[in-house]
Amino acid sequence: MSQRPNFLIIVADDLGFSDLGAFGGEIATPNLDALATAGLRLTDFHTAPTCSPTRSMLLTGTDHHIAGIGTMAEALTPELIGKPGYEGYLNDRVVALPELLRDAGYQTLMSGKWHLGLTAELAPQARGFERSFALLPGAANHYGFEPTYDEHTPGLLKSTPALYIEDQTFIDELPKDFYSSDAFGDKLLQYLKERDQSRPFFAYLPFSAPHWPLQAPAEVVSHYKGRYDAGPEVLRQERWKNCASLA
Repeated sequence: MSQRPNFLIIVADDLGFSDLGAFGGEIATPNLDALATAGLRLTDFHTAPTCSPTRSMLLTGTDHHIAGIGTMAEALTPELIGKPGYEGYLNDRVVALPELLRDAGYQTLMSGKWHLGLTAELAPQARGFERSFALLPGAANHYGFEPTYDEHTPGLLKSTPALYIEDQTFIDELPKDFYSSDAFGDKLLQYLKERDQSRPFFAYLPFSAPHWPLQAPAEVVSHYKGRYDAGPEVLRQERWKNCASLA
């Protein structure tokens, strides 16, 4: 019998495809570029207009209305509340990919942003992930629980709690040096090191960055100081030219 493959799905939240070096971007993404150039770069991938609807499609293979995320829970208007397809969480009319793979003998692991339900009963472990460390809402301070917001911060983010859960236990304290991208990557590596080596794995790594708030380490920001002064149209043309040369 042939060995069953392992799967790793990486999601970068709100990233434009041309941000990556492998698609002509000026941002240094060497590890993702290496994956892209050693494999396939697809050019006809489609998503829903917003975040959680796309996540529901990715994890179920169905239309996001069928899965209960007709629109983001945060964007539900009064006439939609309570209507089928607009539950605001991954509903029971669909089967999630980790549920199918878990039942097929895979070890299912997740670390990152969920945005498909805010309670323990709707968290990743309830939808097939055997181990999970997750940010449940759609956005949060990337540096932990402490607010770093000012008068320019979008109102939705001010009212969104930094709600983290590991398996079925809510997290009430994060390390002082917490940064979401590093924490998600480190936690998934921990799960992979601790996993049952006799089973194939399905691993899901959905980062919450570069979703707002745009909070990057100072050394990363300083590296690009002045790079974007020419404006978006010049950048678009540069990326288009670079992408064409990679084809």
